[in-house]
Amino acid sequence: MATPTEAHLKEHYAELKDKPFFPKLLKYMMMGPVVPMVFEGNDVVANGRKMLGATKPSESNAGTIRGDYGIDVGRNIVHGSDSVPTAKREVALWFKPEELN
Repeated sequence: MATPTEAHLKEHYAELKDKPFFPKLLKYMMMGPVVPMVFEGNDVVANGRKMLGATKPSESNAGTIRGDYGIDVGRNIVHGSDSVPTAKREVALWFKPEELN
């Protein structure tokens, strides 16, 4: 578990900084601890995104994490990298190499 700082989240979500919802996203993400995880395997980003479901829970299929547990896009229950380059950047932001098994 980790409790991200505002600076950490601003770096993680840097591509969203100009979006009108950005301040609310930061506030929501700092409400409590998060559980960062890393998955590895063939097509792991694409397969992970299938397990997560669509960004909007109302558009997510049943059986996906967001489809079963999400309520509102502004209070998204999970985040998943959208590409391998993004995943590499995010893993480096959240973990030290020696913390990964």
